[in-house]
Amino acid sequence: MKLSKLIHEVWKDERIREVRIRKSEVKLVIEVLIDHIVKGLLENKKVKLKGLFTLNIRKAKGRKISNPKTGEIMFSKDYYKVGIEPSKNLKEGLEKLREED
Repeated sequence: MKLSKLIHEVWKDERIREVRIRKSEVKLVIEVLIDHIVKGLLENKKVKLKGLFTLNIRKAKGRKISNPKTGEIMFSKDYYKVGIEPSKNLKEGLEKLREED
């Protein structure tokens, strides 16, 4: 789902309609939320969104790579990557999807 679609879906929600929040305000709130998730992840190396997932930053070792033209073997540097661990509810939902297939 694109960010614009997410903003539209949130804006259409009855709870948002009841408090009469404009679409531009919903967009701002979602953008601020995303900014704070990124900031929290970079500062604390972990962000937990209860009922959804946990994001964490992990260090990955560099890999052995080769130049396809020359065949020269090189090593890439260590790097960081974001890991995601789904919540129990999300895991159960994924399991139900798998059983349906």
